[in-house]
Amino acid sequence: MSNTEKINRELYLKFEYCSFRELEELLLAAHSHEEKAFYRALLNLKLQIAQERVVGEQLL
Repeated sequence: MSNTEKINRELYLKFEYCSFRELEELLLAAHSHEEKAFYRALLNLKLQIAQERVVGEQLL
C-alpha cells in the first residue's frame, strides 16, 4: 500500500467514525468560508450515506 493510499484510508476512517454532532461542531467552529464549505460537504455526505442505509438504495 502506497503512502497516498494509507493517508486516504486514514482520512476515510476519521470521517467514518466522526459523529454528526462532531461534524456540526467543526462546521460551527470553522473560520473561513472554504472551511465551512468543506465541513458542510462532509456533513451532507454523512447524511446521504445514512439515508442510503435506511432506504436500502444507493443514491450516489
